[in-house]
Amino acid sequence: MTSLRDRVVLVTGGSAGIGRATVVRLTSDGARVVTCARHGDRLEEAVGGLPGVTTVVADVADAGGRAALLDRVLAEHGRLDAVVHNAGLGWAGLLEDMPGEVVEGIVATNLTGVVELSRLVLPHLLRSAAENGRADVVVVSSVVAWSQVPPLTVYSSTKAGVHGFVKGLRREVTARGVRVHTVNPFFVSTEWLARGHGHAPVSDADARGRLSRGIRPERVADRIAECLAAPRSRTVAVPRWAGAARLAELPPIARLLDAGLSRYADRIGATAARVAARRTRP
Repeated sequence: MTSLRDRVVLVTGGSAGIGRATVVRLTSDGARVVTCARHGDRLEEAVGGLPGVTTVVADVADAGGRAALLDRVLAEHGRLDAVVHNAGLGWAGLLEDMPGEVVEGIVATNLTGVVELSRLVLPHLLRSAAENGRADVVVVSSVVAWSQVPPLTVYSSTKAGVHGFVKGLRREVTARGVRVHTVNPFFVSTEWLARGHGHAPVSDADARGRLSRGIRPERVADRIAECLAAPRSRTVAVPRWAGAARLAELPPIARLLDAGLSRYADRIGATAARVAARRTRP
């Protein structure tokens, strides 16, 4: 296992949830972290006071934001050793009920942002691998990358796209010293649903009552740190038993899901609407 001390790591979406927990964990291991979010006050409040942390206001869905983020990393540290793609949006509901701009935003953040930021940082990661023996890309994905189910159809599709991207990128860069990992959580207690529905909390106090049910984000952060120190590329489910979701890709199970879930689409949509309402009410 490789030490994280003094490694320069870029973490997207650091103001809350998994991203915030990851910044805390990596700095405790001695890493130097640059992290970003769309709202600077919340980001600064969350992690700005931690030693070795640089905060940047940037939106990974925006090309200018991605470029400015990389420029800040290089200006601050002169190199980049790893990137953790954590920023993401979700939306609970049936496709027919989704506003078009919400679809575009989820795809731009969860998929395009991951691919394009990876493209920008890859020359610097390859240089780090050549000089130091390794570099890392970690993508925070989801178990729904393996099992695409309503009411998370669009969110699931972006994570399935990331899953394919990671497999392809591994085959491009592994021999050149870059490890490419995915961390696939089950449900996590974060603000992702409120944010995806346009009600991002402005403070920790505001976030109370908006958090989704699930495991603690620190459990996911621990797995991310393990990937950054692992000798080989990894695909990790959190908790480990959630890896059983891969069985949904087997043709017999996939056919059962196709037939079974579609019969309950209206009921699923109504339940999702109630859950979203609870997470977004003032």
